[in-house]
This record gives sequence, C-alpha cells and structure tokens, in this order.
Amino acid sequence: MKRPLSIASLLFCIALTVSLSAQTTPAPAGTTAPTAGMKITTDAEFSTHMKEIQQQNGILNKAIKGGMAEEASKAAARLEVLFKNIHGYWSAKKIDDATTAAQNIVTSLQAVQKAVAANDMAAAETARASIGANCMTCHTAHREKLPEGGFRIK
Repeated sequence: MKRPLSIASLLFCIALTVSLSAQTTPAPAGTTAPTAGMKITTDAEFSTHMKEIQQQNGILNKAIKGGMAEEASKAAARLEVLFKNIHGYWSAKKIDDATTAAQNIVTSLQAVQKAVAANDMAAAETARASIGANCMTCHTAHREKLPEGGFRIK
C-alpha cells in the first residue's frame, strides 16, 4: 500500500515541477532577463524586452477577459517594469513620439492595475485597449519588417 502511494506522490511532484517550470520563460541565450531600471543599450536587449512584452501582453489580455485578477495584476506589473525600461531607451535616443507612447503605456498599465485591484475588469479592459493603440503608434513609426522575417528598429 505504501509503494503505490509513494509512486503517486512522486508523480504528482514531477507533474507540479514540470507545470511550474513551463510557466517561466528563460531569457534567450546570451541575454539576461530584463530587470527594473535596466538601461537598454543594445538591439539584443531591446529585442529581449519586446519579446517578453509580447508574451506578458498575451497573458494580460487572457487574464482580463477571463476575470483572473491575480494573473492580470502580475502581468500588468511586469509590463510596467518593461515599459519603464523602454521609456528610458527612447528617452535616451531623444525620440519624442516613442518616449510619449511608452509613458502613455506605463500610465495605462497603472490604470489596469488599479482597476484589477478593485476587481473592475471592464475598466481594466478599457485601460488595456489604450495600450495596444500606443504600441501600434510606435511600431508603425519605428519598426520595419525584414525580408527574412522578424523586425528591426528603424
């Protein structure tokens, strides 16, 4: 009786470990995960930020639509860190429209977090929608599609 229970416990621990490790995405080889206040100095660091932003934005959208306040709060907080770094990047380059777009996104993310904390998912969705509009403003002006796929900063 002890052996099947031990095996079941072991399998549960393995499944839990695999599940938790699948929820975190390591930084690409040769890069480090973006941290708060990180100064973006290379195209690779900018790309790492953008890739994580894409991932976290998907999590945020799904969480808000699904009414999952805790997940939405975590994603919005992480996005705020990333966009503050992006703001610093564009500010250092003295690109006013991109700097403004990044600041507007930070403000919208703070509104998302406030709405989620109040469990007002309708207000969170309204604030989230303005994030996408600001993203497109910057993407349209400062990104170009490469013939082999992917994008680069103009």
